[in-house]
Formats: sequence, C-alpha cells, structure tokens
Amino acid sequence: MAQAAPLPGLEAAARQQLNEVFATTALLTDSDALRLGFLNFDPNEYLPIDNPDFGDGNSVALRNELEVYTLPWTWNLGRWQNWQWGVKARLSYVRSKQELSLFILDDPTLDLNDDRIYSLFIQPGLSYPLSSRWRFQLGVGSHLMRYDNDFTFRNSKSKQLQPELDGSLTNMSVNAWMLQPEVSLDYRFERGRSYWHYKTSFNYLWGKSFDVDRPALQADPESWRWLNGVSMRRPFPALMTHQDYRLSLNRIDIGGDSVRPFDTHHYYEFSAEWLLNTENRLPLLDNIGIGLLLNYGSALKGASLILVYNVD
Repeated sequence: MAQAAPLPGLEAAARQQLNEVFATTALLTDSDALRLGFLNFDPNEYLPIDNPDFGDGNSVALRNELEVYTLPWTWNLGRWQNWQWGVKARLSYVRSKQELSLFILDDPTLDLNDDRIYSLFIQPGLSYPLSSRWRFQLGVGSHLMRYDNDFTFRNSKSKQLQPELDGSLTNMSVNAWMLQPEVSLDYRFERGRSYWHYKTSFNYLWGKSFDVDRPALQADPESWRWLNGVSMRRPFPALMTHQDYRLSLNRIDIGGDSVRPFDTHHYYEFSAEWLLNTENRLPLLDNIGIGLLLNYGSALKGASLILVYNVD
C-alpha cells in the first residue's frame, strides 16, 4: 500500500503528458514557428552579454537532445477567379532521448527515457490578393501522429513504481489526430535592391487520441500560436553574383498545452542567412545556404547553425 500514495493523480498526469507531447510536436515540426540547427551553443559564452534568456547550459543540452527531421511538400492546384488553391504537407520524425531520475537523492542511478513521434501533416488552403502587396491566406490542416515511449527503469526507487507506470506514463504507444485551422496575412514589397516580407498568422490546434485501451491515454491536446515576423533579403555586392543575405525576426506567442514544455508564453527567433541562388541548376532547389539562428526566451533558447533551402 505504500506505493499507492503518489499515484492518485496518475491518470491526469498521463493525459497532461500526452497533450503536451502532441501539442509540442506540432510546434517543433513547423519551421515557420521554430527551427533547430545542427550545431547548438550558448551565445553568452562568445558574446559580451550575460542574459539567461539568450541561452544556458540546460537549454543547449535540451536542444542537443532533440532530433527533428521534416520533409515538406507544396503543391499549387490552380486558380479560381482570384483565389489560389494549394496544399502543404510534411512528414516528420521527432526524437528526444534523455537520462533522468525523480529520486536522485536516494539513488544516483539515472533512468533512460526515449520518446519518438511520427507525424504526417496535410493542409489544403487558399490565398487571395487584397492588393499588390497584401495577401490573405486561409487553411485547415490535419495532423496524424504516433507517439512511442520506451522507458528503461534503472533506479532502484523508480523500479518499484514500474508496474503502475507502464502503459500509462511509460512504455506505451498512442495515436492521435488533430485539426489546425490557420489564417494569415502577408505584406511584401521591394525597396531598392531589398525585398521585405512581413507576416502575421494565427492557428488553433485541437485533437483526440484514438484506438486506446485505458482512460489515462485518452488525450485531447489543445493549443494556439500567433506569429508575427519580418524579414529582409538583399543581394551581396556585384562581385558576389547569385548570392543574397537574409535577416529575419519573429515573435511567437503560444498558449494551451505547449506553454509548459516551452516554459514561456512567447519567444523570439532571429536569423541571419547566406544564400546561394541555384537558378534551377539543382532539381527542386531555388536556393540553398547556411545561417545563424538565435532563440530568445523559451526552454529551447540558445544559438544554432542552420542549413536553409528554398528561402522566400
């Protein structure tokens, strides 16, 4: 009976974990809202700043623990009067593997948690030009996700809870569907040799788990995201032909089940990118490049080197 004391809230904790996993994955796999790089570091160590919102050791370790792979597609389906129809899709894989323990003072042995999420996203949408510079866009996306958790109990204290936790909080697989309506406005213009782009977009996400065999796995993730961003793209001097640089700054406000994992209600992303215009010399690539990305204010704060392609 001694083991039963911490478990009355197990069902609620399991549902909360699933809601956060699915809502967070939807944000992690949306490159408009969040990007991760291939080399992560704390800018406080290299720049004359001392602000923990720019990054710290814990946030860089968290970025390094995350693996996010996304394969996007876009199709233009034609026009009807002034409306442009299209479909966006992406296939994603997210993995987070970390050592942890709730009983580190009693037993320093760490357990091993391995999360894997597979995601398919499809969003039919349409856009309408409000003027020569403004464009309105509307879409309704749908997610299909599968979450697999493998938890290795190595701590002597946590092993005592394994019979109660397995299948609810640990060592389980859960499927979920989610709907994500989105509305956005784009403003684009050229000034001199510079190309400017402003975007504001709002989306709401809600879904359900399905094909589950216990109440603890009946998830209902819900979240929202509001992005406001501006970017400037400009060619390098004449000697550096077919090469551009691009600067961008986004503010992302979030709510619902994605707030606790990101430890904030809003964060910022700044990037500086060098682009090589391929001019159709490479299949499916308009440009390719490398950049520096800075995330400010979230649990994933820090800096990264990033690879970019087909930048607007």
